[in-house]
Amino acid sequence: MATSPPLILRLVASSVMIANQAGKIIRDVMAKGELNIVYKGDKSKNDFQTEADRSAETCIISSLSALFPSITIIGEEARESGHSQEQCDVSPEWIIKDLDEAVLAKKCPSSLESLVEKDIVVWVDPLDGTREYTQGFLDHVTVLIGISAHGKALAGVIHQPFYNYKAKDTDPNSPLGRTIWGIQDLGVGGYTPQPPPSDKRIITTTRSHNTSVVQTFTR
Repeated sequence: MATSPPLILRLVASSVMIANQAGKIIRDVMAKGELNIVYKGDKSKNDFQTEADRSAETCIISSLSALFPSITIIGEEARESGHSQEQCDVSPEWIIKDLDEAVLAKKCPSSLESLVEKDIVVWVDPLDGTREYTQGFLDHVTVLIGISAHGKALAGVIHQPFYNYKAKDTDPNSPLGRTIWGIQDLGVGGYTPQPPPSDKRIITTTRSHNTSVVQTFTR
């Protein structure tokens, strides 16, 4: 009789598919043109959220809760849930139960085989880069799902809803969006790393927290 893949593989495989759906929700809200912005705190600090933030988080939390009822989920938009997560008022197409076959095909690291649901905490940022999203800097928008156990990060999923969106202006058949995942002691999937030329280096910074030090080192 076939055995079920280890929890960590199933959880990441699920998170990949759920992040893809959250990305579609984010694109749909942008296409609709009604972001429905509300402020969470001090307006001067741009502490706000959009319909895309709220809807994407509902999709992620509701889907994960349906599949893994005993994990703990902590959402960016001030929502926390465990096995008692409410399922009401959630559109059926937002409940994603599919699993990514590419993740399931991997061999689980022996160090992660014994994990059970009560060990797991999932951290959700349904739309990282809300300010950039509202300003049209779509390359900066991501969906983030982090997985931890016993206080240590173990895996994560990064979805870029608008990856390659400019190419679609000239080629409608060009793929839109990209999902990258990683698991401790296993590696990453979803893309092929491209090392820089031997005489170059890659420096990663952030648009949101630019400083004089960052500017100095990126000139």
